[in-house]
Amino acid sequence: MAIKLHTIGQIEHGVYPYENAVASADTFNGAFGDVSSGKFTVGEKKAKAIMQIERGDDEYMPTYPIRKDEQVRVINLEKLDGEIIEVYGDELPTTVAVGNKLESDATGNLVTGASAAPYLEVTKVIGNHLGVEVKVVAK
Repeated sequence: MAIKLHTIGQIEHGVYPYENAVASADTFNGAFGDVSSGKFTVGEKKAKAIMQIERGDDEYMPTYPIRKDEQVRVINLEKLDGEIIEVYGDELPTTVAVGNKLESDATGNLVTGASAAPYLEVTKVIGNHLGVEVKVVAK
């Protein structure tokens, strides 16, 4: 999965929503979780996600693997509350529609049915369900 900022202005205007961490286990780009003592661990109902720059043979694949102990860039979506971002990849639910509220499950994937923040509200389906534009609701 890939998470992308929707506009360059989201990083140009003083908001730097990233922190460095190390993956605590094998996971994937776009996995949701939390950072504790410098370690990223996947988890449910979380507002942080791996937002790694993809390189090498797996670049642009629907699932980009992240290996245990790999340095990762983690985005804190609480700093982007109310903003639009884009999400792509196999870790999206198989059926997604405008208005769905997505939250992370225990594997770091996104699932529909969120009832409380943090969640991502689908505002647009991109292409043939390849990705979605979502509004971040973190608080």
